[in-house]
Amino acid sequence: MCFFACFVCVSGFSLIILPDEDNTYNTEKRLFHIERSKNKNIVCYDLNANTTDVPDEKKPLSVYWINREEHPGQYGKLSYIQEKLAYGYTVKGKQNGKITIELNAAKNREITIEHNGQEYVCLIDINRQPSVLKMIYIKTKTGNSLQVEYVDIHGLDLAVGMPVKERFTP
Repeated sequence: MCFFACFVCVSGFSLIILPDEDNTYNTEKRLFHIERSKNKNIVCYDLNANTTDVPDEKKPLSVYWINREEHPGQYGKLSYIQEKLAYGYTVKGKQNGKITIELNAAKNREITIEHNGQEYVCLIDINRQPSVLKMIYIKTKTGNSLQVEYVDIHGLDLAVGMPVKERFTP
């Protein structure tokens, strides 16, 4: 299911995006997002493609914040520390039109960006099953938002097309 968002430019680097049905401010190029227990803001991962809709091999994802609390719909860049330690990613390989990445905060879980015949998706194993990644939820410890209690990975199982979730502790 795809929802289209309307974009309105405002001064400076700000961009206001109107909410969609599930309040994730979805875009046509959104591949997945991260939600956190710390607040309602989300980190979005959109396909960074050239004019022919082929992902940029060096930087295949555009990563940014969407504010869902103080200034709903406002767009923001990641800080240097957020990008390097938590929400950024590293390109690990490119082969046959597929790009493999690792999130900086989850270096043991490879994600493959590939075209499924209709659109680009991010593939990841969830419960040892190939799945399309849709969302990651990070639950931090009460009183210390720098310590992670658990992580939930949500997606769609490729074999049966049903929602799938895996919880792990780092």
